[in-house]
Amino acid sequence: MGAPFKIGDQLWWARWEPYHEERIPCPICYGKREVTVVLGNGDLVIVECDYCGKGYDGPTGYVKERSAKAFAQLVTISAISSIENETGTSHEYHVHLSDSSSYMPAAEDLFAAEEEALLRAEAKAAIERKQLEGNAEYLKKQTTKNFSWNAGYHLRCAKTAHKEAELHERKAVLCKARAKDGT
Repeated sequence: MGAPFKIGDQLWWARWEPYHEERIPCPICYGKREVTVVLGNGDLVIVECDYCGKGYDGPTGYVKERSAKAFAQLVTISAISSIENETGTSHEYHVHLSDSSSYMPAAEDLFAAEEEALLRAEAKAAIERKQLEGNAEYLKKQTTKNFSWNAGYHLRCAKTAHKEAELHERKAVLCKARAKDGT
């Protein structure tokens, strides 16, 4: 049996862009760039948001989130490969895009009508979005460990700094007293 499409046919290819990036408010600090951590004793500690604060710039108040963007692209069949095996004959369609790149879209992703291609592209993109949302939820849950560790670390540093400040204040008082005595 021949291929349902012929060389030279113009069809709509159901596509989706899995790495479409957009900036959204940070889902942890909601753009405030800091969060409040409740310690085990009930004390509240404000720390920089570690979720949107990765990198040199510190917290930004936003994150770059990937989302799958669905679209239909008009293509022309440039070649057809037929593969015959014990289950029957399958066809692979080759298309060239305006940027000279070549692809082999799956036959189930090629449509005569743009609307049908958009429906298929949206269905494929929805699956990817669901997976990405699951990844984001997992990261949100894991990030709280960093907040509590950071709070503990900074409290420990502050305590150490207070002790050092008290020590240096006492030494400064002794130095002033000796300077007055001339000893």
